[in-house]
Amino acid sequence: MDRNWQEELISFTEFLKNIDVEKYSNLRQIKTVEQDLTRDLLPLEIFYRFYWESYDFKDFDEVFRIYWNEKLSPYIYDFIKKYFYGCSLMFVEEGFRARLYRIWMSILTQFQFQYLWNAKFQEKLYSSADLDSLGIDAVVELGNKKIGLQIKKISLRREASDRRFTRRQQKYADIIAEIPYLVLDTEDLKNKLKSSRVKQTNKEKYYALLQAFTENFIKYQNGFVVFAEAYLQKIYNVIMTKLADIQPGQKISYSEFLNW
Repeated sequence: MDRNWQEELISFTEFLKNIDVEKYSNLRQIKTVEQDLTRDLLPLEIFYRFYWESYDFKDFDEVFRIYWNEKLSPYIYDFIKKYFYGCSLMFVEEGFRARLYRIWMSILTQFQFQYLWNAKFQEKLYSSADLDSLGIDAVVELGNKKIGLQIKKISLRREASDRRFTRRQQKYADIIAEIPYLVLDTEDLKNKLKSSRVKQTNKEKYYALLQAFTENFIKYQNGFVVFAEAYLQKIYNVIMTKLADIQPGQKISYSEFLNW
């Protein structure tokens, strides 16, 4: 069945705008469950079920309760025996809640990119929990090449392009394109631009960062930051320009899309 991507983008956008981000602010500091999660403990299938494969955009409390009930026996119980033996179930649940909230916010950003892409371009991308578990957020075919897209969070200090293009990933994509998503405290940067204590060279860097953020992202009133349509057009154009020369197994680095 054909999907009405424009309609779904509108619905998903309204959902994102109405998330009460402050309600979950206490979860940002809780990091008791930081161990690697096995595939059975990851929430990917559940998140895809409610935010990508259907219109049933549940709030975080509801989707976490579904996760907890589905995973508690035996997966979470086994996890507790290995890492939290003797701890209360409430303590472990709070840790999982905080861990899943961070994953939830990240994957909602990814889904917004995907909805916007499919609403904007004729070449539709596809995405699934199985692909996601391999480190590929989505795949789109452009110029007879399958492009694996990876949303990459970039903070004030640039991260190295450290994710390898694995043999398993190459079964599904010819090329990987790292799509940068800026994670910035814009108010802090604005204050630094006003400060007489900040060197001029640093101010120039901060100004360029703010300009890149303003041109390519939109921040809703609740604080949620999403990709702007103009930024996706830029990403599309860069990929199409690179296709003639790039070889299978190579990556298009995030610096090709946002450079400052």
